[in-house]
Amino acid sequence: MIRILLVDDHALFREGLARLLNVRPDLQVSGQCSTVQEALALMRGGGYDLLLLDYELGDRRGNEIVIAAKERKFAGKILVVTVGVTRAELRQLLNHGASGVFLKNNPPETLVEAIHAVMRGETWIDPKYTSSPAEGGALDSARRARFTERDRIVLRGVFEGLANKEIAERIGVSESAIKASLQQLFSKTGVRTRSQLVRVALEQYRRELL
Repeated sequence: MIRILLVDDHALFREGLARLLNVRPDLQVSGQCSTVQEALALMRGGGYDLLLLDYELGDRRGNEIVIAAKERKFAGKILVVTVGVTRAELRQLLNHGASGVFLKNNPPETLVEAIHAVMRGETWIDPKYTSSPAEGGALDSARRARFTERDRIVLRGVFEGLANKEIAERIGVSESAIKASLQQLFSKTGVRTRSQLVRVALEQYRRELL
């Protein structure tokens, strides 16, 4: 029986995934939580063979847990389950001891395959990271979004640290319109918070926005 600690700040995804895994005869979600602090506390108690870890945990990142697990000599494996990371982040995760990265747009059966692979001591890297850029397989390219002029204006305001009301006053629209624009930007870039939006945009779209 593979005992799993599931760490993801999206409750609906976390609970749904736990139900899917628990029907497998050799898998058991023995614990689940949503924050870095909760994960570290549960890991101290031991009893887990595998940590399924989201990379984005609110305003913090899962690599904090990966680093802490290495320092504390966590005996289990770590598989990062995420909407995506950059190639640089992938390298950092592997260097710090993660056993691989699984993308959330894959089917559950593939996740079970990935779990068994890392438990055998293998490294699981999603094919999107290993295919050539010419094939459009690199996640950095796949995650690129097409911005409207409104998107660019709103993003520049976010970069400057302006509040929604200040951005709205700058371009002469309502604050609710800015909130709607931000939600569209979150959807286009695959993030859930302003801080994540800033990081992804700076890493992948900076030239486009300057």
